[in-house]
Amino acid sequence: MAGPEKRIESAFAKWCRDSGMFCLKLAAQGVTGFPDRSVILPGGKLVCVEFRSPTGKTSKVQDQRISALRLLGVPVLVTSVLAEAKDFVRGFIDASRS
Repeated sequence: MAGPEKRIESAFAKWCRDSGMFCLKLAAQGVTGFPDRSVILPGGKLVCVEFRSPTGKTSKVQDQRISALRLLGVPVLVTSVLAEAKDFVRGFIDASRS
């Protein structure tokens, strides 16, 4: 990952940390296609975000991994927009408070 995509991911990770959440970049040996960031929200909920360039597409293995995570009940967002990623996370935080 390079350029604007990397800057957006870094800004997102900083926002998560500043907001008191764990924002992890998981790299498991032998596991490919995992989303860029895994965020542990208050209350222990896990959500994942895959950052793409505005014209970028996910690979077949990424699509498979994202589908598998969603089948397990893990919300996954694919985006190229920082505000969209923040809103995605905020939505789960707000839902947990109501």
